[in-house]
Amino acid sequence: MKPLLTTTTVLYLATAAMMLPQPTYAQTLPAAPKGCVYLREVSTGRTAIRKVIQTNNSNANTDFVVPTGTSFSSYIGKLIPENNARYGVEVNLKYNDNTTSRAVERTIQQARRFYLYNQPFRTPTAKQPFQINTRITGDRNNAYQVFVLACQ
Repeated sequence: MKPLLTTTTVLYLATAAMMLPQPTYAQTLPAAPKGCVYLREVSTGRTAIRKVIQTNNSNANTDFVVPTGTSFSSYIGKLIPENNARYGVEVNLKYNDNTTSRAVERTIQQARRFYLYNQPFRTPTAKQPFQINTRITGDRNNAYQVFVLACQ
């Protein structure tokens, strides 16, 4: 019986695979614009969160903490899809008086893989939020990275 792949073929395939462009994950984010700070996710403290969409979208929500002691006038949500697919995006603001408001509701019909989508927004109320919730939905197994900036 002949071997399916020769050593030369395996080495060629391995070399070709290394030469393909690899996705870069937002492990080191670019510096925040002047007057802006990256918000940290509630449970991990990280600024960039990567998620894979599950069947029932049970992991769609990500909460970011807004630091106290600073008054922010605007925010920028950032999304990097890892698949050419449809993504639903919501951004909700949580306030200390147990109320919420929706700042963004958007559908990206055909997101481009590894393209950085920016969504600037402001609070629709005069209140300062203590948390910003992002809710990203889509087809099962699609992945994305999300992060939020708060600006003075």
